[in-house]
Amino acid sequence: MLHLDRGLLAILIPRLDLVLALVGSVSSSALALIIPPLLEVTTFYSEGMSPLTIFKDALISILGFVGFVVGTYQALDELLKSGDSLPFSNSTTFIQ
Repeated sequence: MLHLDRGLLAILIPRLDLVLALVGSVSSSALALIIPPLLEVTTFYSEGMSPLTIFKDALISILGFVGFVVGTYQALDELLKSGDSLPFSNSTTFIQ
């Protein structure tokens, strides 16, 4: 059933690969690199965190945010550029 759903999505959304890249750049950066360090600082700051741990968490969050911005920009740029041409990479597209 899952395989059928992906095939249907590929037919309905011609550049599904670019849409998935956009969703991945937004959600993966936030879930893996931005939110966890901020939650650690928020949760344990009152218990006396070391400045090194705060610096580490801030650095991880900043790098995650940079990845979020760059990945989102690149995915949106490719998605907007692909609107001018036919999606050749989609195996469900038939070109006559």
